[in-house]
Amino acid sequence: MSESESPFVTIAVPSREDEDRIEACLRSALDQDYPSDRLEILVSDAMSMDATREIVLRYAEGDPRVRLLENPERTRAAALNAILRVSRGEIIVPMDPAGEYGKTHVSKCVQALLASPADHLAIVPRSAGRTLIERALSAAQHTRLAFAAGAELARGSEPVPTFLGAVRRRVFERVGLFDPGTRMEEDVELSQRITESGGALTVRRDIVVHKPEAASFRDLFKRHYQLGRSRARRTVKERKVSSMRALGPLALVAVGGALVATSSIQPITPFALTAYALVTGAAAVRVARGEGIVTIPIAWAAYPVMHVAHGVGFGTGLVRAVIAPDWAPAEAQAV
Repeated sequence: MSESESPFVTIAVPSREDEDRIEACLRSALDQDYPSDRLEILVSDAMSMDATREIVLRYAEGDPRVRLLENPERTRAAALNAILRVSRGEIIVPMDPAGEYGKTHVSKCVQALLASPADHLAIVPRSAGRTLIERALSAAQHTRLAFAAGAELARGSEPVPTFLGAVRRRVFERVGLFDPGTRMEEDVELSQRITESGGALTVRRDIVVHKPEAASFRDLFKRHYQLGRSRARRTVKERKVSSMRALGPLALVAVGGALVATSSIQPITPFALTAYALVTGAAAVRVARGEGIVTIPIAWAAYPVMHVAHGVGFGTGLVRAVIAPDWAPAEAQAV
């Protein structure tokens, strides 16, 4: 394919308080080996109070391909929508300020889409953990027991965390924009609408992107709490459960809480807790095969943190979505 035949690409960068990471992201975007005259880089910022905006504006002054947009709604989905409304790209390639992308990232994403009839592309990320805790927490989140973000994007016998690598612009004319109220897994929600409309997904493992998962147990709890709330909101909005597996964390919290509360009047609780410890311990041992034996206690402790956070978040999200839904009746949004 000649440069003149290359489809125009929009690199979409949602940002919020990313002064420590946005410059590296912009450099990575500008250094792509994709034809420079067939590329634009749009950054939608969620009213950052740090130096993020100033850094983007400095790059925009030096390169007309870079533009800064406003995102007053402050969600990632709203940021992507703001970009879609003004973008020129035939293919949209989201890039996260926290990610690490190779120089061929855009080219590989475009080639993957052009080589298939699929409307969108999913990528399996690799951990960018630098510390022992980061590596252990990241590896734990890539196991079946984690109910990880993006696992519903690429369905299979073994849920694999993925994220949106690229999408054809034309699909938004068919299914509408991202749901602006979605705080996590906005790509999963969009993918469901695309596949329900007859579109296809292609998954690639050879396009390498390193992304951090969680730097601490606090980050891990916050991430999975928001994940639970987001999935509960989607469940109520769509009036269906994506799979029985999606109810797993809520069931664990409900059953576990009931067993602990009634432990004085029934003998099951110690056996149930022991079984849970054995199952999560076995999963932690599997994590250690790739990350080292010293990660076992970290990964083992990560599972109850993820399960409690996700389950409580799902329950809270269900109540909130039923009592005060934040979406209008379904209707397509123009691009």
